[in-house]
Amino acid sequence: MYKRIISLGLCVVLTLSLGSGFMQAKKTAKPAVSKLTMTVGEKQTIKIKNKSKKAKYSFVSSKKKVAKVNKKGVVTARKKGKATITVKETMNKKAKKIGKVKVTVNDVTETVLPTNVPQTATTAPSTEPTAAPATPEPTATPTREPIVYPESHDAPSGFDAAQNGVTYGTREKVTYYSSVTGKDRKVNIILPAGYTEEKQYPVIYLFHGIGGNEDEWLSGNPDKIIGNLVHNGEAKEMIIVIPNIRAGADDSYPSDAFNIEHYKKFDNFINDLRECLMPFMEENYSIAKGRDNTAICGLSMGARESLYIGFNMLEDIGYIAALSPGYGVFAYTANGVSEPGLFTEETFTIPEEYRNNTCIMIVNGISEGGENALGGTCSRVLKQNGVNHWFYTTEGAHDFVTWKNGLYNFAKIIF
Repeated sequence: MYKRIISLGLCVVLTLSLGSGFMQAKKTAKPAVSKLTMTVGEKQTIKIKNKSKKAKYSFVSSKKKVAKVNKKGVVTARKKGKATITVKETMNKKAKKIGKVKVTVNDVTETVLPTNVPQTATTAPSTEPTAAPATPEPTATPTREPIVYPESHDAPSGFDAAQNGVTYGTREKVTYYSSVTGKDRKVNIILPAGYTEEKQYPVIYLFHGIGGNEDEWLSGNPDKIIGNLVHNGEAKEMIIVIPNIRAGADDSYPSDAFNIEHYKKFDNFINDLRECLMPFMEENYSIAKGRDNTAICGLSMGARESLYIGFNMLEDIGYIAALSPGYGVFAYTANGVSEPGLFTEETFTIPEEYRNNTCIMIVNGISEGGENALGGTCSRVLKQNGVNHWFYTTEGAHDFVTWKNGLYNFAKIIF
Protein backbone atom coordinates (compact mmCIF):
# COMPACT_ATOMS: atom_id res chain seq x y z
CA MET A 1 0.00 0.00 0.00
CA TYR A 2 2.71 2.44 1.01
CA LYS A 3 4.73 1.57 -2.09
CA ARG A 4 1.74 2.42 -4.27
CA ILE A 5 1.27 5.76 -2.49
CA ILE A 6 4.97 6.61 -2.85
CA SER A 7 4.92 5.55 -6.50
CA LEU A 8 1.83 7.66 -7.15
CA GLY A 9 3.45 10.63 -5.41
CA LEU A 10 6.57 10.35 -7.52
CA CYS A 11 4.47 10.27 -10.68
CA VAL A 12 2.65 13.41 -9.61
CA VAL A 13 5.92 15.20 -8.81
CA LEU A 14 7.45 14.07 -12.10
CA THR A 15 4.38 15.18 -14.04
CA LEU A 16 4.41 18.59 -12.38
CA SER A 17 8.12 18.93 -12.96
CA LEU A 18 7.82 18.09 -16.64
CA GLY A 19 4.85 20.38 -17.01
CA SER A 20 6.81 23.22 -15.40
CA GLY A 21 9.71 22.50 -17.73
CA PHE A 22 7.48 22.73 -20.77
CA MET A 23 5.96 25.94 -19.49
CA GLN A 24 9.42 27.45 -19.05
CA ALA A 25 10.78 26.22 -22.36
CA LYS A 26 12.02 28.97 -24.59
CA LYS A 27 9.60 30.08 -27.28
CA THR A 28 10.56 29.34 -30.86
CA ALA A 29 11.85 32.23 -32.90
CA LYS A 30 9.66 33.23 -35.82
CA PRO A 31 8.97 36.23 -38.08
CA ALA A 32 6.83 38.85 -36.38
CA VAL A 33 4.58 39.00 -39.45
CA SER A 34 3.50 36.46 -42.04
CA LYS A 35 2.43 38.93 -44.73
CA LEU A 36 3.63 42.29 -46.05
CA THR A 37 1.81 44.52 -48.50
CA MET A 38 4.07 47.15 -50.05
CA THR A 39 4.28 49.64 -52.89
CA VAL A 40 7.14 49.81 -55.39
CA GLY A 41 10.07 51.69 -53.88
CA GLU A 42 8.98 51.06 -50.28
CA LYS A 43 11.13 49.37 -47.63
CA GLN A 44 10.04 47.37 -44.60
CA THR A 45 11.97 45.31 -42.07
CA ILE A 46 11.10 41.75 -41.11
CA LYS A 47 11.48 41.54 -37.34
CA ILE A 48 12.10 38.28 -35.49
CA LYS A 49 10.04 37.41 -32.41
CA ASN A 50 11.75 35.48 -29.58
CA LYS A 51 15.10 36.19 -31.21
CA SER A 52 18.13 34.46 -29.70
CA LYS A 53 21.34 36.43 -29.23
CA LYS A 54 23.34 33.28 -29.97
CA ALA A 55 21.72 32.73 -33.34
CA LYS A 56 22.09 34.27 -36.76
CA TYR A 57 19.16 34.95 -39.02
CA SER A 58 19.13 34.93 -42.80
CA PHE A 59 16.53 35.96 -45.35
CA VAL A 60 16.04 34.66 -48.90
CA SER A 61 13.58 36.01 -51.44
CA SER A 62 11.94 33.71 -53.98
CA LYS A 63 11.73 36.58 -56.48
CA LYS A 64 14.46 39.19 -56.03
CA LYS A 65 13.18 41.23 -58.95
CA VAL A 66 9.90 41.69 -57.09
CA ALA A 67 11.08 41.95 -53.48
CA LYS A 68 14.75 42.12 -52.58
CA VAL A 69 15.86 41.43 -49.00
CA ASN A 70 19.22 42.14 -47.39
CA LYS A 71 21.05 40.47 -44.51
CA LYS A 72 19.25 42.63 -41.96
CA GLY A 73 15.83 41.61 -43.18
CA VAL A 74 15.12 44.91 -44.93
CA VAL A 75 12.75 44.19 -47.82
CA THR A 76 12.81 46.53 -50.83
CA ALA A 77 9.78 46.41 -53.12
CA ARG A 78 11.14 46.55 -56.67
CA LYS A 79 8.24 45.81 -59.02
CA LYS A 80 4.62 44.67 -58.94
CA GLY A 81 4.16 41.02 -58.07
CA LYS A 82 4.36 38.49 -55.26
CA ALA A 83 7.32 36.90 -53.52
CA THR A 84 8.03 34.78 -50.47
CA ILE A 85 10.80 35.56 -47.99
CA THR A 86 12.13 32.44 -46.27
CA VAL A 87 13.63 33.10 -42.84
CA LYS A 88 16.27 30.78 -41.38
CA GLU A 89 17.89 30.58 -37.95
CA THR A 90 21.45 29.27 -37.61
CA MET A 91 22.67 28.19 -34.18
CA ASN A 92 25.61 25.96 -33.33
CA LYS A 93 26.26 25.59 -37.07
CA LYS A 94 22.81 24.11 -37.60
CA ALA A 95 20.34 25.98 -39.79
CA LYS A 96 16.58 25.59 -39.81
CA LYS A 97 13.64 27.39 -41.38
CA ILE A 98 11.60 29.35 -38.85
CA GLY A 99 8.99 30.83 -41.13
CA LYS A 100 7.98 32.50 -44.35
CA VAL A 101 6.71 36.00 -45.10
CA LYS A 102 4.51 36.47 -48.15
CA VAL A 103 5.12 39.81 -49.84
CA THR A 104 2.66 41.51 -52.18
CA VAL A 105 4.03 44.47 -54.12
CA ASN A 106 1.68 46.97 -55.75
CA ASP A 107 2.44 49.80 -58.15
CA VAL A 108 2.68 53.23 -56.56
CA THR A 109 -0.45 54.27 -58.45
CA GLU A 110 -2.53 51.54 -56.81
CA THR A 111 -4.44 52.05 -53.57
CA VAL A 112 -3.18 49.88 -50.74
CA LEU A 113 -5.52 49.29 -47.83
CA PRO A 114 -3.69 49.99 -44.56
CA THR A 115 -5.52 47.06 -42.94
CA ASN A 116 -3.43 44.70 -45.05
CA VAL A 117 -0.29 45.78 -43.21
CA PRO A 118 0.04 44.05 -39.81
CA GLN A 119 0.55 46.38 -36.86
CA THR A 120 3.76 44.57 -35.88
CA ALA A 121 5.51 45.35 -39.16
CA THR A 122 8.28 47.90 -38.74
CA THR A 123 9.10 50.28 -41.56
CA ALA A 124 12.82 50.66 -42.20
CA PRO A 125 14.27 54.16 -42.55
CA SER A 126 14.48 55.28 -46.16
CA THR A 127 14.98 58.40 -48.18
CA GLU A 128 11.25 58.65 -48.96
CA PRO A 129 8.09 58.35 -46.83
CA THR A 130 6.80 54.79 -46.75
CA ALA A 131 3.17 55.84 -47.02
CA ALA A 132 1.83 56.38 -50.54
CA PRO A 133 1.69 60.13 -51.30
CA ALA A 134 -1.59 61.85 -52.16
CA THR A 135 -0.39 62.32 -55.75
CA PRO A 136 1.82 59.35 -56.59
CA GLU A 137 4.94 59.78 -58.67
CA PRO A 138 4.79 57.94 -62.00
CA THR A 139 8.05 56.12 -61.34
CA ALA A 140 9.37 54.02 -58.45
CA THR A 141 12.24 56.39 -57.77
CA PRO A 142 11.18 60.01 -57.19
CA THR A 143 13.39 62.51 -58.97
CA ARG A 144 15.49 64.89 -56.90
CA GLU A 145 17.54 67.92 -57.63
CA PRO A 146 21.30 67.19 -57.48
CA ILE A 147 23.02 68.06 -54.23
CA VAL A 148 24.52 71.54 -54.40
CA TYR A 149 27.94 71.55 -52.75
CA PRO A 150 29.60 74.59 -51.10
CA GLU A 151 31.78 76.88 -53.18
CA SER A 152 34.37 77.30 -50.42
CA HIS A 153 36.26 74.71 -48.42
CA ASP A 154 38.13 77.12 -46.16
CA ALA A 155 38.23 76.35 -42.46
CA PRO A 156 38.59 79.05 -39.76
CA SER A 157 41.60 79.31 -37.49
CA GLY A 158 41.34 76.99 -34.49
CA PHE A 159 38.57 74.86 -36.05
CA ASP A 160 40.33 71.71 -34.78
CA ALA A 161 41.20 72.91 -31.25
CA ALA A 162 39.31 73.12 -27.98
CA GLN A 163 37.36 76.38 -27.65
CA ASN A 164 36.21 78.16 -24.51
CA GLY A 165 32.60 77.55 -23.66
CA VAL A 166 32.26 74.42 -25.78
CA THR A 167 31.35 71.09 -24.20
CA TYR A 168 32.78 68.15 -26.10
CA GLY A 169 31.68 64.56 -26.36
CA THR A 170 33.01 61.62 -24.38
CA ARG A 171 35.19 58.88 -25.82
CA GLU A 172 35.06 55.21 -24.93
CA LYS A 173 36.98 52.27 -26.34
CA VAL A 174 34.89 49.11 -26.43
CA THR A 175 35.06 45.70 -28.05
CA TYR A 176 32.58 43.94 -30.29
CA TYR A 177 32.61 40.37 -31.51
CA SER A 178 33.33 39.93 -35.20
CA SER A 179 32.07 36.71 -36.75
CA VAL A 180 33.93 37.78 -39.91
CA THR A 181 37.34 37.68 -38.21
CA GLY A 182 36.43 35.24 -35.43
CA LYS A 183 37.58 37.52 -32.61
CA ASP A 184 36.73 40.50 -30.44
CA ARG A 185 37.73 43.77 -32.09
CA LYS A 186 38.38 47.22 -30.63
CA VAL A 187 36.58 50.39 -31.65
CA ASN A 188 36.65 53.98 -30.39
CA ILE A 189 33.28 55.64 -29.99
CA ILE A 190 32.82 59.35 -29.37
CA LEU A 191 29.37 60.20 -28.05
CA PRO A 192 28.08 63.77 -28.51
CA ALA A 193 27.92 66.08 -25.51
CA GLY A 194 24.75 65.41 -23.54
CA TYR A 195 24.21 62.03 -25.18
CA THR A 196 20.90 60.51 -24.09
CA GLU A 197 18.92 57.40 -24.94
CA GLU A 198 15.90 59.66 -25.38
CA LYS A 199 17.29 60.84 -28.73
CA GLN A 200 18.50 59.01 -31.82
CA TYR A 201 21.74 60.15 -33.44
CA PRO A 202 23.19 59.76 -36.94
CA VAL A 203 26.55 58.00 -37.20
CA ILE A 204 29.81 58.79 -38.96
CA TYR A 205 32.40 56.02 -39.33
CA LEU A 206 36.02 57.18 -39.68
CA PHE A 207 38.50 54.88 -41.47
CA HIS A 208 42.26 54.98 -40.86
CA GLY A 209 45.17 54.53 -43.28
CA ILE A 210 47.46 51.63 -44.10
CA GLY A 211 49.61 52.03 -41.00
CA GLY A 212 46.90 52.98 -38.54
CA ASN A 213 44.29 51.35 -36.37
CA GLU A 214 41.30 52.45 -34.30
CA ASP A 215 43.46 55.15 -32.66
CA GLU A 216 44.88 56.93 -35.73
CA TRP A 217 41.98 59.33 -36.25
CA LEU A 218 42.25 60.51 -32.64
CA SER A 219 45.33 62.47 -33.78
CA GLY A 220 43.01 64.47 -36.03
CA ASN A 221 40.85 65.75 -33.15
CA PRO A 222 37.50 64.69 -34.64
CA ASP A 223 35.77 65.39 -31.32
CA LYS A 224 36.99 69.01 -31.41
CA ILE A 225 36.27 69.55 -35.12
CA ILE A 226 32.73 68.22 -34.93
CA GLY A 227 32.09 69.51 -31.42
CA ASN A 228 32.91 73.07 -32.49
CA LEU A 229 30.65 72.79 -35.54
CA VAL A 230 27.75 71.46 -33.46
CA HIS A 231 28.23 74.22 -30.88
CA ASN A 232 28.10 76.84 -33.65
CA GLY A 233 25.01 75.29 -35.21
CA GLU A 234 26.92 74.30 -38.37
CA ALA A 235 26.57 70.52 -37.98
CA LYS A 236 24.17 68.07 -36.43
CA GLU A 237 24.96 66.06 -33.33
CA MET A 238 26.38 62.71 -34.32
CA ILE A 239 28.05 59.61 -32.95
CA ILE A 240 31.62 59.15 -34.18
CA VAL A 241 32.78 55.55 -34.64
CA ILE A 242 36.47 54.83 -35.28
CA PRO A 243 37.16 51.12 -35.97
CA ASN A 244 40.21 49.14 -36.98
CA ILE A 245 39.44 48.46 -40.64
CA ARG A 246 42.19 45.87 -41.00
CA ALA A 247 39.67 43.03 -40.78
CA GLY A 248 41.58 39.81 -40.27
CA ALA A 249 42.28 37.25 -37.57
CA ASP A 250 45.49 39.24 -37.03
CA ASP A 251 44.52 42.90 -37.31
CA SER A 252 47.85 44.33 -36.13
CA TYR A 253 50.20 46.31 -38.37
CA PRO A 254 52.48 43.85 -40.21
CA SER A 255 56.23 44.17 -40.67
CA ASP A 256 55.65 44.32 -44.43
CA ALA A 257 52.67 46.59 -45.04
CA PHE A 258 52.89 46.56 -48.82
CA ASN A 259 51.51 43.15 -49.73
CA ILE A 260 48.30 41.78 -51.22
CA GLU A 261 47.27 39.81 -48.12
CA HIS A 262 47.46 42.97 -46.04
CA TYR A 263 45.33 44.89 -48.53
CA LYS A 264 42.73 42.10 -48.60
CA LYS A 265 42.13 42.63 -44.89
CA PHE A 266 41.14 46.23 -45.62
CA ASP A 267 38.82 45.14 -48.43
CA ASN A 268 37.32 42.55 -46.08
CA PHE A 269 36.15 45.28 -43.72
CA ILE A 270 33.00 45.75 -45.79
CA ASN A 271 31.82 42.42 -44.35
CA ASP A 272 32.80 43.25 -40.79
CA LEU A 273 31.10 46.64 -41.00
CA ARG A 274 27.88 45.33 -42.48
CA GLU A 275 27.52 42.09 -40.52
CA CYS A 276 29.08 42.94 -37.16
CA LEU A 277 29.93 46.56 -36.33
CA MET A 278 26.81 48.29 -37.62
CA PRO A 279 24.48 45.78 -35.89
CA PHE A 280 26.56 46.18 -32.70
CA MET A 281 26.12 49.95 -32.80
CA GLU A 282 22.39 49.66 -33.41
CA GLU A 283 21.98 47.22 -30.51
CA ASN A 284 24.04 49.16 -27.97
CA TYR A 285 23.58 52.85 -28.80
CA SER A 286 20.71 55.14 -29.64
CA ILE A 287 21.17 55.12 -33.41
CA ALA A 288 19.11 56.82 -36.09
CA LYS A 289 19.07 54.08 -38.73
CA GLY A 290 19.04 54.30 -42.50
CA ARG A 291 21.25 55.71 -45.28
CA ASP A 292 20.16 59.30 -44.51
CA ASN A 293 21.74 58.87 -41.06
CA THR A 294 24.92 56.98 -41.98
CA ALA A 295 28.22 58.46 -43.21
CA ILE A 296 31.70 57.05 -43.86
CA CYS A 297 34.91 59.04 -44.17
CA GLY A 298 38.34 57.54 -44.76
CA LEU A 299 41.90 58.75 -45.19
CA SER A 300 44.46 57.21 -47.57
CA MET A 301 43.88 53.42 -47.54
CA GLY A 302 40.71 54.18 -45.61
CA ALA A 303 39.61 56.48 -48.44
CA ARG A 304 40.02 53.61 -50.89
CA GLU A 305 37.71 51.62 -48.62
CA SER A 306 35.24 54.50 -48.26
CA LEU A 307 34.72 54.50 -52.01
CA TYR A 308 34.61 50.72 -52.24
CA ILE A 309 32.25 50.25 -49.28
CA GLY A 310 30.15 53.30 -50.01
CA PHE A 311 29.50 52.41 -53.65
CA ASN A 312 28.63 48.83 -52.68
CA MET A 313 26.41 49.68 -49.70
CA LEU A 314 24.33 52.51 -51.12
CA GLU A 315 21.19 51.08 -49.53
CA ASP A 316 22.77 51.67 -46.11
CA ILE A 317 25.11 54.64 -46.59
CA GLY A 318 24.14 58.05 -47.93
CA TYR A 319 27.36 60.04 -47.33
CA ILE A 320 30.84 59.10 -48.56
CA ALA A 321 34.12 60.99 -48.12
CA ALA A 322 37.52 59.95 -49.51
CA LEU A 323 40.43 62.00 -48.19
CA SER A 324 43.66 61.43 -50.18
CA PRO A 325 42.50 58.08 -51.61
CA GLY A 326 45.22 55.46 -51.80
CA TYR A 327 46.14 52.99 -54.54
CA GLY A 328 43.69 50.30 -55.52
CA VAL A 329 40.59 52.16 -56.62
CA PHE A 330 41.80 51.45 -60.18
CA ALA A 331 44.48 49.09 -61.55
CA TYR A 332 48.03 50.07 -60.56
CA THR A 333 51.56 48.95 -59.78
CA ALA A 334 53.34 50.59 -56.84
CA ASN A 335 55.57 49.62 -53.91
CA GLY A 336 56.22 46.27 -55.55
CA VAL A 337 52.53 45.40 -55.64
CA SER A 338 50.13 45.16 -58.59
CA GLU A 339 46.34 45.04 -58.26
CA PRO A 340 43.61 44.93 -60.90
CA GLY A 341 41.69 47.61 -59.02
CA LEU A 342 38.41 47.54 -57.14
CA PHE A 343 36.80 49.37 -60.08
CA THR A 344 37.31 50.03 -63.75
CA GLU A 345 36.44 53.42 -65.21
CA GLU A 346 33.18 51.90 -66.44
CA THR A 347 32.18 50.41 -63.08
CA PHE A 348 33.24 53.43 -60.99
CA THR A 349 29.72 54.80 -60.84
CA ILE A 350 26.47 54.49 -58.91
CA PRO A 351 22.95 53.60 -60.07
CA GLU A 352 20.68 56.37 -61.31
CA GLU A 353 18.39 56.06 -58.29
CA TYR A 354 21.19 57.17 -55.95
CA ARG A 355 22.86 59.89 -58.02
CA ASN A 356 20.97 62.85 -56.62
CA ASN A 357 20.61 61.65 -53.04
CA THR A 358 24.15 60.47 -52.25
CA CYS A 359 26.77 62.88 -50.94
CA ILE A 360 30.22 62.07 -52.36
CA MET A 361 33.25 64.17 -51.40
CA ILE A 362 36.87 63.63 -52.51
CA VAL A 363 39.80 65.73 -51.27
CA ASN A 364 43.51 65.91 -52.05
CA GLY A 365 46.26 68.05 -50.58
CA ILE A 366 48.05 70.37 -52.98
CA SER A 367 51.43 69.13 -51.77
CA GLU A 368 50.55 65.47 -52.51
CA GLY A 369 49.69 66.18 -56.12
CA GLY A 370 46.40 68.04 -55.93
CA GLU A 371 44.33 67.41 -59.05
CA ASN A 372 47.03 65.10 -60.41
CA ALA A 373 46.71 62.73 -57.44
CA LEU A 374 44.38 59.71 -57.44
CA GLY A 375 41.52 61.80 -56.06
CA GLY A 376 41.65 63.93 -59.20
CA THR A 377 41.44 60.80 -61.35
CA CYS A 378 38.45 59.58 -59.34
CA SER A 379 36.74 62.94 -59.88
CA ARG A 380 37.41 62.88 -63.62
CA VAL A 381 35.90 59.40 -63.96
CA LEU A 382 32.85 60.31 -61.89
CA LYS A 383 32.28 63.35 -64.09
CA GLN A 384 32.45 61.32 -67.29
CA ASN A 385 30.02 58.83 -65.73
CA GLY A 386 27.60 61.58 -64.78
CA VAL A 387 27.88 61.15 -61.00
CA ASN A 388 27.35 64.32 -58.96
CA HIS A 389 30.13 64.84 -56.39
CA TRP A 390 32.43 67.40 -54.74
CA PHE A 391 36.17 67.36 -55.39
CA TYR A 392 38.56 70.00 -54.15
CA THR A 393 42.24 70.46 -53.29
CA THR A 394 43.46 72.18 -50.17
CA GLU A 395 46.66 73.22 -48.45
CA GLY A 396 48.42 70.17 -47.08
CA ALA A 397 50.09 66.95 -48.13
CA HIS A 398 49.26 63.32 -47.40
CA ASP A 399 48.71 64.27 -43.78
CA PHE A 400 46.24 65.56 -41.20
CA VAL A 401 46.44 69.09 -42.55
CA THR A 402 44.48 67.82 -45.54
CA TRP A 403 42.39 65.29 -43.66
CA LYS A 404 41.24 67.65 -40.90
CA ASN A 405 40.06 70.13 -43.49
CA GLY A 406 38.22 67.31 -45.24
CA LEU A 407 36.48 66.16 -42.08
CA TYR A 408 35.52 69.75 -41.22
CA ASN A 409 33.80 70.28 -44.58
CA PHE A 410 32.23 66.82 -44.67
CA ALA A 411 30.71 67.20 -41.20
CA LYS A 412 29.09 70.47 -42.28
CA ILE A 413 27.17 68.94 -45.19
CA ILE A 414 26.08 65.54 -43.88
CA PHE A 415 22.78 64.58 -42.26
